[in-house]
Amino acid sequence: MIQILLIEDDESLGDTITLRLGKEGYKVLWTKSTEETVSQASHFFPDLVLIDIRLPDGNGLDLPEKLGLTVPFLFLSAEANAENRLRGIELGALEFLPKPFHFRELLLRIKRLSTQVRPKSYLCDGREIHLASYSIKGKDKTNFPISEREARLLELLLSERDKVLSREEIRDRVLGKDRFPTLRTIDNSIVRLRDLLGAHAIRNVRGVGYQFVGQLRQLSPSGNPKT
Repeated sequence: MIQILLIEDDESLGDTITLRLGKEGYKVLWTKSTEETVSQASHFFPDLVLIDIRLPDGNGLDLPEKLGLTVPFLFLSAEANAENRLRGIELGALEFLPKPFHFRELLLRIKRLSTQVRPKSYLCDGREIHLASYSIKGKDKTNFPISEREARLLELLLSERDKVLSREEIRDRVLGKDRFPTLRTIDNSIVRLRDLLGAHAIRNVRGVGYQFVGQLRQLSPSGNPKT
């Protein structure tokens, strides 16, 4: 089931979208402000994010960076001017839907974005990674829980396997600049993940950062490797 984070302060619109997406088979977490989103998003692992730009306590354009989003997202706004659209594209939004819109149009855009949802489960050297359930299953089938922070960090490394990520970039994208985490926090999480996945899975480039280099295979919903 695809999980969607909806950030929308309009009670009527938010309620309608949540209800109708639920009927389409999506699981939706609806938040109505920046503060509520930051508070609740840490307990929800979305595949897609829908963001209203005009929020009661901030600008939705600031949320992708604040949340450290690594999943597809689109902006919803009645203020679909050129400046906002360009800023949205710069931030990495794959869609920008002006209000008012027909629900069918939103649904079609969500289905398009769903094709870009990264798999949540992988096989790595006999170990199973299950990001959605915050767990890693060892070679002996022992299940090891991982924290929300570790899951976000691992998802970022998996999504950026073509490059080495600096500790500062990982910190800002996973934890957010507003939380004032230390780089040691990132190092400790990396140590934990290497213990579970094997030291060879995450490359440490001294003085630069980290890169995931383990061999991955996507797991199907049944738990079998996809060919």
